[in-house]
Amino acid sequence: MAIFQKRSPDNPLAALQPPAPQRLPQPITPPSAPPQFLRATEVRTQIGADAVINGKLAFTTPTRVEGKLTGELHCSQLLIIGPTAVVEGRVKADELRIEGLVSGEVSETRKVEVFPRGKLTGKISAQLLVVRDGGFFEGECAVGPNSPVLGDEPRTGTTKED
Repeated sequence: MAIFQKRSPDNPLAALQPPAPQRLPQPITPPSAPPQFLRATEVRTQIGADAVINGKLAFTTPTRVEGKLTGELHCSQLLIIGPTAVVEGRVKADELRIEGLVSGEVSETRKVEVFPRGKLTGKISAQLLVVRDGGFFEGECAVGPNSPVLGDEPRTGTTKED
């Protein structure tokens, strides 16, 4: 009698059944990389709305902030300040999208974009500044192609040799 796959020597069918396969541990394969078209803008790091952070943070992947942050924030790619976020201090990013509140200094940034209901107060140094309808900016700004960008070498005067 074979109940629950038990093999009995008295069962004439037991000899006809194949032996149970042995299970061997399989190596864990790493997850595949996301498609190339998603890599530039896909947010990989997120700080939730209930987070309160004081200090210095640095990210190398696209990041979204929804909580309250006081201090320094560096991102070598896209940085999104969400609608519930309040950031006070110094911000450096390749591209900065403001949907919440930013107060302080934004520097070494290629593009700063203030979305509707976004508010930016303080100093800006960027190559491009966009304030959309409903966005707010108050402060000093230095905008243009000669503004330093995160990752650029410091620009110094050049001399011409004859």
